[in-house]
Amino acid sequence: ATSALIAAASAARAAGAHADASAPPPWPAARGTPQPAASDPTHPLLLGSLRLPLETTRLADARNAIGAGLPMHHGDGADSLDWLCYTLPDAGPPQRLWLSSSELAGGRVDGVAAVELPAGTAATEACPALPAKLRPVRFEDGLWLGITSAELRKSFGLPVRPHGAFATEYHGQEGSLDVMGSIALELRGARVVALHVAHASQD
Repeated sequence: ATSALIAAASAARAAGAHADASAPPPWPAARGTPQPAASDPTHPLLLGSLRLPLETTRLADARNAIGAGLPMHHGDGADSLDWLCYTLPDAGPPQRLWLSSSELAGGRVDGVAAVELPAGTAATEACPALPAKLRPVRFEDGLWLGITSAELRKSFGLPVRPHGAFATEYHGQEGSLDVMGSIALELRGARVVALHVAHASQD
């Protein structure tokens, strides 16, 4: 089942996070059942005018288009995870962005994570600054860090609360493919401070 795909990819991300400080943060621990979505809630990631659809964009192609980034890898087999990490030091507050590819994705980007950082956090060798020409960063539907719980309810129809975590999940068929799209948000002070997006499909 596609749920197993997401679970396996999440486990790989968790393993990578324990191994390397620059690795994507692990998928948030489940707090109840994710809110079911009527349609796939995931959308392509936009870096300025650069459009990166999940599961069709190769991680290596994303790095070439961005023109920066240190390819990182952790694990073997089902625990294998590749990622690129970037810092947005001029955002208020600074942000960190990860593009990741689990073993199941075969080198294609199937996960995006982003978190807000403490003020003054700088870029690092493993998480260099995202080039200014590739900002702003957001998903094609407008979802990104800093969006308020009120905006999520009004514009996205998501029944989120001002604090805590929220998750939504879609599971359906697209032709012969079994498709799952998942989003997990962490809110503090009525605004999104961390987000995790994953997309998986199989015959």
